[in-house]
Amino acid sequence: MKKIITIILLVVLSVFISQAAAATGIDEKLIPAFFTGTPASSSRSFSQDEITVNMQRLELLYRLVERDFLFDIDHKAVYESMAKALFTGLGDEYSAYIVSQEASDFSEETSGTYGGIGAYISKNYLEYRDFSKPETYMVNITSVFPGSPAETAGLRSGDMISHIDGNAVDEWEATEASRALKGAPNTPVVLTILRGNTTFEVTVIRKIVSVPTVSKDRLPNNVAYVRITQFTNSTADQVRKELQQFAKEGFSALILDLRDNPGGIVDTTLNIADMFLSDKTIVSVNSKNSTNNRTYVSSSSTLVPQDVPVVVLVNKGSASSSEILSGALKDNDRATLIGTTTFGKGLIQVVSPFGDGYYTLTTSQYRTPDGNDIHKTGIPVDIEIEDLQIGEEQMDLYMEFVNSGVVTDFVAEHPEYSQENMDLFIRTVVGENPPLEEDVYRLLLRREYLSEMPYDDRPVADPEYDRVLKRALEFLETGN
Repeated sequence: MKKIITIILLVVLSVFISQAAAATGIDEKLIPAFFTGTPASSSRSFSQDEITVNMQRLELLYRLVERDFLFDIDHKAVYESMAKALFTGLGDEYSAYIVSQEASDFSEETSGTYGGIGAYISKNYLEYRDFSKPETYMVNITSVFPGSPAETAGLRSGDMISHIDGNAVDEWEATEASRALKGAPNTPVVLTILRGNTTFEVTVIRKIVSVPTVSKDRLPNNVAYVRITQFTNSTADQVRKELQQFAKEGFSALILDLRDNPGGIVDTTLNIADMFLSDKTIVSVNSKNSTNNRTYVSSSSTLVPQDVPVVVLVNKGSASSSEILSGALKDNDRATLIGTTTFGKGLIQVVSPFGDGYYTLTTSQYRTPDGNDIHKTGIPVDIEIEDLQIGEEQMDLYMEFVNSGVVTDFVAEHPEYSQENMDLFIRTVVGENPPLEEDVYRLLLRREYLSEMPYDDRPVADPEYDRVLKRALEFLETGN
């Protein structure tokens, strides 16, 4: 069927070009060259590749459009559309052209740095605004990075931003507010802050900010916990800092949480793997040109002592660089994987600026130290246990309960978190034989209590309400 469609399209296109030539006065001798790259009056004296032929075709179409299109042409928009189409035509979901408008956000995601104030913010969706409650329509500062411009300016968790450079944020989504806070380093941004019942203005001087992608906690039995949310250029330094601190204070075991980590910079992953492995293969990478094939081996020194047990938590959201790291630790018997099978992305992309945008292009495929190709299959775990999940058939019931407001009302009436209040909630609000699993209701109540706490006081890890983490602690304690 594809061949038939292609032939028809070429015939139609040939007719179109012939008519266009007659209508516009384009020399008909160019038409055969448009399809073959050779003047009509002579035979081909040299071979031209498909790229040359296609570019000649594209240029002729572009010239036709430029000459006869009724309206003004935004040539930058046309170019970016053509560039995006080039990568779309590859049929590879991981190869793409990122246009200039999106390039700055993309750069921040991959580098982990940006010019800004250095704070995590949140904002309700517009449909959930209640103008009697400022927290529902203002920008909430949930956390301030240590040493950041925001901290220097005296901002703190719980502050609310009503205006940015004099512009009210009421009608903005969170992404718009985030863009307004970012800007060139050493430029000022004026914020109107609501703190309690007091409103004041503060000028914050933007600086280059490193986005925290690593968080830590200390769990029972002196177990160190490190969570990595993404691999950026700054992640390895963050991990090294946390591991050095744990080493200084002492720890009995380490849990590395890579759940829902979509990946990121491969070099960062190699650096982190080197902190755990001594003279071991980390990953093998194969490219189109075999001379570029590489096998990466760790150095002889490690940051985590070899006698310290390591557990890696993974799930379906652990992909790409997360799988390189977890695969390296598993295949070298350095860690036990707990959770569910990983995503299965065994391809590596090159990310590079081009013009005003960026492109990401699949250039190689990797295999784990044991030679496993994990693409579209993922890495199986040693101990399988799923995070608490809501089935599709239960989502309506779940959302109905969430939107009912009963959890918020209960916490307002019982502001102190305790096991007694948790049991009271299950007994008086949820009742017997609820339509959802009882742990779902417990987790909703727990999250509501946590949301009422200052951001910096919230636990990073919450094993009592995290099945996978709880199972990891049991494994480290019992060996089973």
